[in-house]
Amino acid sequence: MEEIRAMIGIKSRGGRLGEIGNLLKDRPEVICAYEVTGDFDIVFMGTFKGMMGLEKFVKAVLQWKYVERTTTFVSINTIKECHKVQ
Repeated sequence: MEEIRAMIGIKSRGGRLGEIGNLLKDRPEVICAYEVTGDFDIVFMGTFKGMMGLEKFVKAVLQWKYVERTTTFVSINTIKECHKVQ
């Protein structure tokens, strides 16, 4: 099964970013996650076992108490990998 990467934006309810962030930290699929400004409150990158794995993950996230909505961006080509800034 092909591994895919996706960036997912989360819009929260009631400003409960901490609760959502704690749930994301515990998920092995999540590579990195950030609180951000703009249309989303949190944006994160994940790796998934095919589209079925991504679908299952997104459906689970949508059931979390303080998640209002998500938007998913599937990676089709890597232009540049991010490395930790020192």
